[in-house]
Amino acid sequence: MHKEICAKCGFEYEHERFANFMAFCPSCNQYDHMECDYGFGPVVPCRIYHGNKVVGLVSYDENYTPNKYRLDSDVFDIHKVLERKYLEALNESSDIISELIKG
Repeated sequence: MHKEICAKCGFEYEHERFANFMAFCPSCNQYDHMECDYGFGPVVPCRIYHGNKVVGLVSYDENYTPNKYRLDSDVFDIHKVLERKYLEALNESSDIISELIKG
């Protein structure tokens, strides 16, 4: 497990280690941070954590449309091809999930 301390509220939480991930604090529900291989390798698959729970995954579009990514979340019942590419696709995903977490 990987320990995090929320940059917004200071809450300490854990989640699994994954090459590409973004984390949302389970206490304040704010986007905390992201780690990815941008510039060094593929940015997907990218897990989206809310605390230690995986709430989404950004991956290549299953039809492998060149440079198209998709966001899938069974938790929020969203399965969407993203508009943006590379790192911007991860930022697009974080905006979508942030709105859903805040509810």
